[in-house]
Amino acid sequence: MSLFKIRSEATRPFTAVWLSHLLVEIFLLMHPALVPVFRKEFSLTVFQAGLLISIPSLCRLAIVLPTGIFADRYGSRPFIILSLLIGGLSALLLSQSTDMFVLLISLSLIMISVTLYHPPGMSVISKLFPNQSERSTAIGLHGASGCIGQSLGTISLGLLLAQFGWRYCYLLFSIPLLVWTALLIRIKIPQFNKPSRNSIINSETKNNFDAPQPKSAFASAGFLLLLLSMGLNALATGGAAAFMTTYLTSPAENLSLETASILFGAGPLIGIIGSLAAGYIGVRLGDRNSLTAFHCGQAIFLFGLIAIPFVPLAALSFLMYQLFSSAIWTPSTSMVASLMGRTGGGTAYSIFYFANDALGAMSPLVAALLIETLGLISPFAFAVILLASSAFLVRMVRES
Repeated sequence: MSLFKIRSEATRPFTAVWLSHLLVEIFLLMHPALVPVFRKEFSLTVFQAGLLISIPSLCRLAIVLPTGIFADRYGSRPFIILSLLIGGLSALLLSQSTDMFVLLISLSLIMISVTLYHPPGMSVISKLFPNQSERSTAIGLHGASGCIGQSLGTISLGLLLAQFGWRYCYLLFSIPLLVWTALLIRIKIPQFNKPSRNSIINSETKNNFDAPQPKSAFASAGFLLLLLSMGLNALATGGAAAFMTTYLTSPAENLSLETASILFGAGPLIGIIGSLAAGYIGVRLGDRNSLTAFHCGQAIFLFGLIAIPFVPLAALSFLMYQLFSSAIWTPSTSMVASLMGRTGGGTAYSIFYFANDALGAMSPLVAALLIETLGLISPFAFAVILLASSAFLVRMVRES
């Protein structure tokens, strides 16, 4: 089903959110790729370079819960605008940085910008498309926009870094963010705002899905099972990602660092296909069935990566693993909307992202401990078990 055959009145706000998501994700994967460059230019120690990754991640955890709560109170649109504004200004500041302090502040603001977008942005999608089949298609397209943004940032960095330097890349992309921020301020889209009291009361009599959900819904078994499933997934995939290039260049796979980096960097491009396919599959199988299948796909192909000695097949397994890893976000975020209803969407998505990010932040440490005690392959074997457990937990969720 084509998205634009759903409802014509949703086309304009969805397009605005889609483009906002693309732009705000451009910088997300650029600074991890630039850590070696930052170390050389700013004379950073290994510990200081680690701070460039860990402190922005802590900033993300600190603001994700308040973002959704305040978005429910004041509406999603102001937070989407603020996200774009902070993203553009922080990239502009980063392009002019001359010391580690400014560098760290700028990178933290970029991560805050991305975090400010997601709970309000997903809340808008769930409100625009209350029907599950429409919502799956919309979330799939929305996820693809983020992958396009990430790919645009990393590919542009690779093309421009040698000739123009990394500062030019941030300066270049700060311009479209700030221009779109100014344009978005002038776009009056009712769906971006908090529903009025009258609209909520009227919706109670028309559609049970639209009715306000009780606060106890946040403690419902289905929502908690979904949080646990995605948290275990984050624990698995985060640890695997942290040491993926290490494994690919180890004697087990024996790839060159350049080949491993290219293969690892193909993730966002594969993610575009995964997000679009997830929307298509979600319409036909439903959220729970498709999420279960995607978790199983992750487990199967990650196992294939570590079990197959033939490099081309192992590389194919890795790309398929990336495909399924990107696909899980469409049904999982759609399930949040189904389980929680339209009211309180920002808060629900904040809790969802917080649980995922918190366990994801722990995963590199867990993986490192496993490697020290059991060897390099252990975090990947552990991840396979966690991914299979995620699939089992999803099967226990009762769809509303």
